[in-house]
Amino acid sequence: MNNSHRAFTIIEILIAMLILFTAIAFSNISIKAFNTYQRQSLRYQDFYITALSLKNKFSSYDKFDRLKYEGNLNLISYVVEIKIILNKRNYVVGKDGIGRNNGAFMVTLYELKMKLFKGNQEEKYKFLLTKQKKIK
Repeated sequence: MNNSHRAFTIIEILIAMLILFTAIAFSNISIKAFNTYQRQSLRYQDFYITALSLKNKFSSYDKFDRLKYEGNLNLISYVVEIKIILNKRNYVVGKDGIGRNNGAFMVTLYELKMKLFKGNQEEKYKFLLTKQKKIK
């Protein structure tokens, strides 16, 4: 009877060790998945903040002297291509109640295509930007 009690205790210990190792393995997998997700989230955040900063930078320009810009910002390399989508005078309703594009401002709609690079990682963004200029 003493031997069967020992065997039962060894089986209990083996089952307890199996449960413990399984819990450790799942914890390890969960921590790795969380760390991977956190790194991806921080990388995306860095790229997106840089893209928004570039959009604000180009919004502050009075005019574009070229349609392609390259450089570095926040340790991220970028290429920005600018395309004119629409170029019209602003809309004004005349005294006759009819609307026409003959206002005092020239309104231009631009598309900004951005490619951001850091190491072997690349993200692409697209923004629309509106500029207006008073016609003399």
